[in-house]
This record gives sequence, structure tokens and C-alpha cells, in this order.
Amino acid sequence: MNDDGSKLLYEGINLIFEKWTVLRLAVTHNWGGPNSEEKKKKLIEYVHSYILSTSSPKHELCNYLRDEMNTLFNVDIEDDSDIEVSELILDLYSNLKKNNLEIIEKIKQIKESDLTHCRENNLIQEGSGLEEGESDSDYSEEDQLESSYSDEEHSVGNHSDGTQSKSE
Repeated sequence: MNDDGSKLLYEGINLIFEKWTVLRLAVTHNWGGPNSEEKKKKLIEYVHSYILSTSSPKHELCNYLRDEMNTLFNVDIEDDSDIEVSELILDLYSNLKKNNLEIIEKIKQIKESDLTHCRENNLIQEGSGLEEGESDSDYSEEDQLESSYSDEEHSVGNHSDGTQSKSE
């Protein structure tokens, strides 16, 4: 791919990521810490390099995206949007290799999700809810099950787009 194609690939990846709800939530809510915006830029660079690398297995882009989102933003993707995003990036790459620039316009037409309809739920519980000196073994198995279901209701959940985040 020539330099112009590489620049268009970078621009296209950026456009796709600007519309990816999971990544937008991660950056907006600083799931990657105070440098979330910089981490997003790094992710764009990583994916761009990954796609241009002749040794990178293109069919594994989805796993790569999933791993990088988890590493950079502490996000577990459950809505399979990583599959859709990776397919779109590979389609972008394929079209740009054929010098078909219409793909950029198609990507620009993709509507962004309204983030106000998404919510964040933490996977990691803030506290165990045990009194000082108590241990999990002080509760019956049934109590522990009820407690875990109740705690799950408050600490584990999906965004409306199917993602989960973990707080540190």
C-alpha cells in the first residue's frame, strides 16, 4: 500500500473508532485512566501498524482489538462489536488496496450511538460487605449464593450496547 493509501487507512480507522460505542464510552468515562484519549490514539496507531504488517494475521484482528481494549481500557467486550469493527477495518483495507475510496464515505455515513442511553457497571466490587472479623465461611452456601446474586445485580451488568467495564 502506498503512502496515500496508508494515510487513508489511518483516517478510516480513526473514523471507525470515532463511531465505536465501546471505545467512545471508554474514552468519555476515562476507563483507561486520565490518558484515555492518548490511549485511543495509540490504539489507532497499533491497529494501523497491525493491518499494514505483512506478518500480522488479518483474520485475528478481532482478537487483537479485544485484547487491546482490555489492556488499554480495562474493557470486556460482550456485544461482539469488536467483530463488526474488525470486519469494517478489513473491508476498508481491502477497498483501499483496490483504490476504491467510496468506503471512506460509507464509513462517514455510519451513525454514532447516543451515549446517554448507555450505562457503566463495574465488575469489581468495592467491598465484600462482611463485618470485621467475619469471613465468607461464616455464611451458609445458600446465603453466599443469595449474596452473590444480589451483589451481581449491583456490580455486574452490561451497557445497553452489551459491554462491561472493570474499575481498578
